[in-house]
Amino acid sequence: MPEVEINQIDRCFENIRLKDKSKEKILLSSIAQQGVRDPLKCVVKQGGQLILLDGFKRLRCCHVLGLGVVPVESLGDDETAAILQLIRSSNAQSLNFLEQGAMIDELKEKYNLSTGEIALQLERSPAWVSIRSGVIDEMSPVIKEAIFSGSFPVRSYLYTLRPFTRVNGFKKSELEVFFKSVS
Repeated sequence: MPEVEINQIDRCFENIRLKDKSKEKILLSSIAQQGVRDPLKCVVKQGGQLILLDGFKRLRCCHVLGLGVVPVESLGDDETAAILQLIRSSNAQSLNFLEQGAMIDELKEKYNLSTGEIALQLERSPAWVSIRSGVIDEMSPVIKEAIFSGSFPVRSYLYTLRPFTRVNGFKKSELEVFFKSVS
């Protein structure tokens, strides 16, 4: 398992992965005692550029601890294929519902894949893909920032506040004011 310097790793997908301060605190203690046990999963582009897809909490913990190198695992050199592989494997592992949706949204916007193409690649139904993508599309930038930064609980949004966005006459701007107030 190769190790690389943490400053060589591109974090461009960090804003679509959820932060959880309590999990990071536990992970920080574990890494301080035992080091990084699971490698960070990266796309290794031509020329050696590393793009992190999985392991953001570990990377932040290493940065806090002043560790200069981390173990990495290559998911290949194709970002699209790597994102699809990560989503596919996440059903049993690391990505939650919103993170899957954000990754699907990236595939649609950045790589111009259709819902059908993504569903075929993931061996899922188009409805499975559409539901995840739809939740992300419903979120304003203010709400995304609050949720993905960890300053607002995901569960509260999904099961308590999100249903209000479908009520006739409900203004999304009011929801944004609420998010800004409590985040």
